[in-house]
Amino acid sequence: MAERAEPLVLINLFSMPPEMVDRFIANWEANVSDANGAPGFRGTRLHRAIDPDAQFPVVNIARWDSAEEWQAAVSRYFSAPKEGSGALEGGAGPVPHPALYTVVHSTPDPGEEG
Repeated sequence: MAERAEPLVLINLFSMPPEMVDRFIANWEANVSDANGAPGFRGTRLHRAIDPDAQFPVVNIARWDSAEEWQAAVSRYFSAPKEGSGALEGGAGPVPHPALYTVVHSTPDPGEEG
């Protein structure tokens, strides 16, 4: 596979009840620790919605070298929820909505110098 100038972007929207958000965020490092050693993983940034009633209160933006490497990591590490994932009693947990994207346009931050 030819090298890409930029990695693929994983945007993963998480839906969950508001009472689950703090625990989910507190456990984030443990829940993504396996990805740190996965081939093709380029890092992640977790975002929290300012509006507590947002449909997707937590959003993860990660970078992967290829769709195949991301899929292999999902199959190997993220198929089953981990202990402490933020799930409520009874097993109800965050619902991920992941998709891979490529950058098709970028507008630079006008506040950053060149």
